Amino acid sequence: MLMFFFIFSLVFISCNTKNKGEWKVADISRDTIFSAETGVRDATTMILKIQGNSDDSIKVHGFSIPGGNINKELRVDWYNSKISVKYESYRAKKGNIKIQYDVPKVF
Repeated sequence: MLMFFFIFSLVFISCNTKNKGEWKVADISRDTIFSAETGVRDATTMILKIQGNSDDSIKVHGFSIPGGNINKELRVDWYNSKISVKYESYRAKKGNIKIQYDVPKVF
């Protein structure tokens, strides 16, 4: 029984890996649009995890995030297998930002 659960878990995890990814903002002072294709046809939610630091405020997907050390999670409605996220430097000139996305599949 334990072996069945282990194999089932591996299959389940491997099926969901296309729905997740990560982008790194190459130049924090420039606005950037990130795009990706997921395997989810019945998407309803997109989860964004923003981590890093900046010398001033930034915007991700229209949400303002204050500068300093950043560790923020956003959950937004999303109804498409193709995702697009806009990063805006807003007032930031220095720092590094990493954006992770996850589009969970509805069961």
